[in-house]
Amino acid sequence: MKKLISFLIAVIVITGVFSFDAGALRVGEYEISAVDSGAEIIAYNGNSSAIAIPETINGLTVTGIGEKAFKNSPVKSVKLPDTVKYISDSAFAEMNNLTDIDLGNSLETIGNTAFYNCVKLTSALEFPASLKKIGESAFENCWDMTYADIPAGVEEIGYCAFGFYYEQDVLDKKYYDYKRSDFKLFGYSGTAAESYANAHKLDFYDMITGVKGVSFKGMDFFINSDGAAELNAYNDVSADLIIPETVEGYTVKSIGAYALFNSAIKSVMISKTVEEIGEWAFEGCKNLKSITVPPTVKTIKECALGYYYEDGFNRPYLDFVICGAPGSGAKEYADKYEFEFDDVYTTFVTLKKSLGFVYVKGTLNVNASVKNPVGKTTYTTADKTIAKVSSKGVITAKKAGKTKITVMNNGVKKTFTVTVKNPYLNKTAATIKAGKIYTLKITGKVGKAKFTSGNTNIVKVNSSNGKYKGLRKGKAVITVKTNGITLKCKVTVKV
Repeated sequence: MKKLISFLIAVIVITGVFSFDAGALRVGEYEISAVDSGAEIIAYNGNSSAIAIPETINGLTVTGIGEKAFKNSPVKSVKLPDTVKYISDSAFAEMNNLTDIDLGNSLETIGNTAFYNCVKLTSALEFPASLKKIGESAFENCWDMTYADIPAGVEEIGYCAFGFYYEQDVLDKKYYDYKRSDFKLFGYSGTAAESYANAHKLDFYDMITGVKGVSFKGMDFFINSDGAAELNAYNDVSADLIIPETVEGYTVKSIGAYALFNSAIKSVMISKTVEEIGEWAFEGCKNLKSITVPPTVKTIKECALGYYYEDGFNRPYLDFVICGAPGSGAKEYADKYEFEFDDVYTTFVTLKKSLGFVYVKGTLNVNASVKNPVGKTTYTTADKTIAKVSSKGVITAKKAGKTKITVMNNGVKKTFTVTVKNPYLNKTAATIKAGKIYTLKITGKVGKAKFTSGNTNIVKVNSSNGKYKGLRKGKAVITVKTNGITLKCKVTVKV
């Protein structure tokens, strides 16, 4: 050891690369201390969000993480090398941004309060088979960790290591360890995991029966002995939550109690495999203004939707809307707790008007609205020679007559009656005085119209605007071509 220290001091003097203080070496972002097994990291001075600790630092094998080495660090992700054998007390405590850590394959000991108050550390954490000891309060106050899979080789688990939080009592102002009702411990019968669960009255599940915990896209699932998955927690990865139909091949059939409690989600899509929603599942989701519940959900338990907890009482959000199908569990729940209910599964087709008219060559919109559509809305006409209709409900008139337009979606239909009319002139016969100007007007004109006089010596007419003038006594016919048809007006000129 003396030779090693002498050598390091010499390196410092010559190169200035390292700093040395009371037996500690600073190498890059890490401070290390030499131990019998190699090197122990005693502090981290970097600012990276994700770090992978090397197997060796300055030629020494990294075998341990020292006491409080990373405490209060802003790091989000950590990967330990397989050389690390132990994590000391409070080594990663109070890391508010830490979401995951790879513990390597050789870790044997996790110290007391090692990950205390790492509130975002998730259940995706995997413990290596080499692990032997987990210290007291090692994972206390780790709120986003809702389950833990304990290897069979773990021999000791300290007081309140899992499934507890530390909080001040509202009455005597003293701090106590409180058990979490949402935490599940997975392990094997006859091991330290079962002994710990029994001693602390935690829910314990023997993994030999097939039950286990699964993490997927920020969600924690409990797989029961029947192979059904239950959503147990969500770690606010996104404000828009999609609950899948399956996870790792297991069908998601339920949403557990407190699963989304106080979540920041704004929207949620529940898969049609879900059959039950547990107590207080969405309680305190203040940004969630409505929820659509598929008709497959038969059971919704107490205060599962639309409630928040305040001053010792469950209180409803007065503007909360439950969307679902008539006769479903959602409708029953909405009626029971007096929430507004919106039927989003029954298709409704409505028309602004049930009939209308249009002139030949003209267009008219059916103005249909479809609530809760399934697939495309179709428009069909009973007589295509009178009127045709587009896929968007725009009617084009072909010839004078009457026909019906049918609007249909999901088997629900409405009928619109359209009457097609020919355009017409304001006069079909006129007696005028020579020398004066008159106007022939068209009602229902589509596009341009062309006016012609049958005898230009008697009546002269403007071909585009219909203004006409009698030139001398006599009779003439003004012909108007508009909308693809011909109209006529007989004009008699008097002196």
